[in-house]
Amino acid sequence: MRTLLLAVAFVAVPLAAIDVSGKWSGRFVDVQDEAKSEPVFMILKQEGGQLSGSGGPTEDEQHPMQNGKVEGDRLTFEIPTGKGTIQFDLKATENEIKGEMKRIRGDRTDNARLSLKRVGQK
Repeated sequence: MRTLLLAVAFVAVPLAAIDVSGKWSGRFVDVQDEAKSEPVFMILKQEGGQLSGSGGPTEDEQHPMQNGKVEGDRLTFEIPTGKGTIQFDLKATENEIKGEMKRIRGDRTDNARLSLKRVGQK
């Protein structure tokens, strides 16, 4: 019986949804020029499969996100800026978010890798 309970506990843990709500801080690195790295700060709010919030270079300079979705550990959303749109395709754990972002300006696309850590407690 004890073995059965342990087995159920180990199976249930991966099924638990990660709540990414909170503040996240990190950097992005340009794929074409790895010397180019800039800060990123995001404020996220998750409600089931919906994701809202904002992102920018600092907590004081934020741009609202659109089309935010959470599917398992995958986060997808867009942030329109005055110079185009940034598309995000990320994977989340409890305290880290990593993935790719694409900045689209007209017919030009710049790719970068993004890495964020949770700031404080949620």
